[in-house]
Amino acid sequence: MSKFKVVILPHGYPSVEIEREVVGGAGGELVCGDTLLDEAAALREAEDADAILVRWTRVTPEIIGRLKRCRIIVRYGIGYDNVDSASALAAGIMIGHCPTYCVDEVATHTLALLLACVRDVVNTHAKVASGGWTDNPPVRQWRMAGRTLGLIGLGNIGRCVAGKLRGWGLRILATDPFVEEEQAAAAGAQLVDLRTLCREADYICVHAPLLPETHHLVNREALELMKDGVILINTARGPLLDEAALLGALDAGKVAAAGLDVFEREPLARDSRLRSHPQIVLSDHAAWYSENSLAELKRTVAEEAVRVCTGGLPLAIAYPEVLHKLGRFHEWQPSPNAVWQLKRAAWLRDKRALPRSAAFRLQNGER
Repeated sequence: MSKFKVVILPHGYPSVEIEREVVGGAGGELVCGDTLLDEAAALREAEDADAILVRWTRVTPEIIGRLKRCRIIVRYGIGYDNVDSASALAAGIMIGHCPTYCVDEVATHTLALLLACVRDVVNTHAKVASGGWTDNPPVRQWRMAGRTLGLIGLGNIGRCVAGKLRGWGLRILATDPFVEEEQAAAAGAQLVDLRTLCREADYICVHAPLLPETHHLVNREALELMKDGVILINTARGPLLDEAALLGALDAGKVAAAGLDVFEREPLARDSRLRSHPQIVLSDHAAWYSENSLAELKRTVAEEAVRVCTGGLPLAIAYPEVLHKLGRFHEWQPSPNAVWQLKRAAWLRDKRALPRSAAFRLQNGER
């Protein structure tokens, strides 16, 4: 008889052999939602699961209310905004995630989008591929060396982007309420508030987590602060950026170009203006992918589930305050990736009211 049960809600991956190997090797039973009749059948299987693995499914309060034995919900990915955190916390269920599995891939993709925008690669390719040729490029371009890059968020991916750009002759600014000045300096970045970053950066890359206080972090007010001709890249989460405000800024010429891998609603609507705007370079939430990152993701998710199902604690946990509720915080050995989450948890625990948006907080220069 199996020692524990792990259910993967419908996911779309070609195979779950890695997960099956990890869970089965620890004496557990793995139930794959993609082999069941429909999502409803998968959710019925999840009701008595010890752990749930989730990719796309929105884990709502109603779903969490049906879970009788679940100890952890592990998200395939860095973000976990499709899991209702308040309901999970109230139920004493941990939320796991994988904060390091695709750092190199997303940082590389960020640079790919940035360079495509800086050099107008997509429009130039379309022109030449359709038979055109222009001796004098119609879009003005500027040398990158000597310009300023702004990183909104200096976590794993932001630091990796900064590292990849060493030697490019860029001045690098960063804004992040959970990073100390020495950490930023070690990454080759100068720590500033968001208002300063918006005013001084020629290129801005978004690498912040999606939290209640970071929704529309890059909004109309932030865009108005930016330099004319700024280039904006988002490979983090779609709702961090107010897309309507971005389109307005592009149409007005305030923003010269944007590279987007993530969107407020996914899949992106077929009739979205983002699809047809000539100054936007798009990809379909693909920045995370390589065969290496996929294998690492699947193994990490399964190992975190097994760790909890066999009595341990996850290496990465989205809301560490749940451990206080479970009376197990003293057992946890947090990884360096959890430091910012602990700082945020302390903020909330001490009832230091977080402003409506981190944009407001940082624009006012508060640390």
